[in-house]
Amino acid sequence: MPLIPQEDSFASNLAHLYAFLHTLTDFPSEELLSPLARSIIQSLLSELSKQGLTIPDPFVLCPDLSLSKLTQAYTQLFVSAVPRVPAPPYASVYRGGSLCSRGLVEAKTFYRSAGFYPDCGAELADHLTYELAFLSHLATKGAWDIERDFLQHHFRPWFEAFRVRFDRARPYPFYIMAIDLVDFFTTTEANE
Repeated sequence: MPLIPQEDSFASNLAHLYAFLHTLTDFPSEELLSPLARSIIQSLLSELSKQGLTIPDPFVLCPDLSLSKLTQAYTQLFVSAVPRVPAPPYASVYRGGSLCSRGLVEAKTFYRSAGFYPDCGAELADHLTYELAFLSHLATKGAWDIERDFLQHHFRPWFEAFRVRFDRARPYPFYIMAIDLVDFFTTTEANE
């Protein structure tokens, strides 16, 4: 059996990590509450804790975590709330001031440059979850220059502004964990 080169293993692991973050930030599904997802989350949080980063386990904080609670929390935080959505997860809101502005154009330009054409359905392509799917795509291809450029010049600038609004919203523990993970891994990658 041939050994997998370390670079390939790193790329594969990072691609899987970004894909998992994509799942965590997408509209909730039963998959998020599966024993496998719970195990992955708890293993990831345990490993990060060993490295000095403590992110509370949402399954411990919310023992009655359910799909309906996740859906309600997701909707109130990212989709619709009165008087306004607390933390819209779209690059264009933070990179141009409104939906379908500069952030969307930037995201699509990066996507095209790497041959990535997400099936977004009714959602906009600059949604946080699709940008994480794009990062997974880049890691799979080993497109490190594009990844670094995307993170430094597009993703991190809007994500940091999003994070401020997100934190002010006092979100549900599951989404605190998800956004903490996105923040940690995209900051780490942007700096390397």
